[in-house]
Amino acid sequence: MSAKSDALEHAVTDYIQARTALDAAPGARARALVDRSFARLAALAAPRIRYFTRAYGLADVADDAAQVCAIALHRAAERYDPARARFTTYVNWQLRAELQALRLRLHGDQRSAGRRHVTATLSLDALQADGADDWLIDPAAEVATEQAAGDRLADLVTDRLVGEWAARRRTTLSRGSRRIDDRIEARVAAERTLVRDQLRHREAADRLRESDRHIVRRALADITRHAVPRKPN
Repeated sequence: MSAKSDALEHAVTDYIQARTALDAAPGARARALVDRSFARLAALAAPRIRYFTRAYGLADVADDAAQVCAIALHRAAERYDPARARFTTYVNWQLRAELQALRLRLHGDQRSAGRRHVTATLSLDALQADGADDWLIDPAAEVATEQAAGDRLADLVTDRLVGEWAARRRTTLSRGSRRIDDRIEARVAAERTLVRDQLRHREAADRLRESDRHIVRRALADITRHAVPRKPN
């Protein structure tokens, strides 16, 4: 998370604490602390408000945009739950919703009128001047992407290893038979699902029946034996 996003997070935390103190002990000093906390929060949110105002093509009504964004910021701070999301993510949605509604009130639904809305294009220099490059990037995206890629790769490897084991298992069960009948196919399919689920989800072995645990142990031993490359003589 960037320093500016961290500062915004600290500011909304201070505002929530000040508001809680005001509710517990109303007074002029507590009210002043709430006002100062919100003013600091608004100052930190100003760059993203200017960015979204231009992005929604509302630079010509910047005062109106600033008013609706102040409402959105106040609502976001009042309703913010740190356990559910970062404030930077939550407030962005609130700002966008208010600005989209303002644009709709001022210009109507341009799509229904057969005209395509052209969003203002901002240069990289303009974004950097407002500090947008520090907060437009989702700091959790890289971690989430790497995790998803890792999970996908693990699934592919699991499917391949289990598929190869199932083919060997089918061959073992069909020895002595002229063809692979439906009973063998059903058995292999059931065992394949069992082994794959154990590899993917790592469910506790004590939840399985003894016969299923035996199948899993035997399958994992076979998969390991075939997956590990043999040392040359």
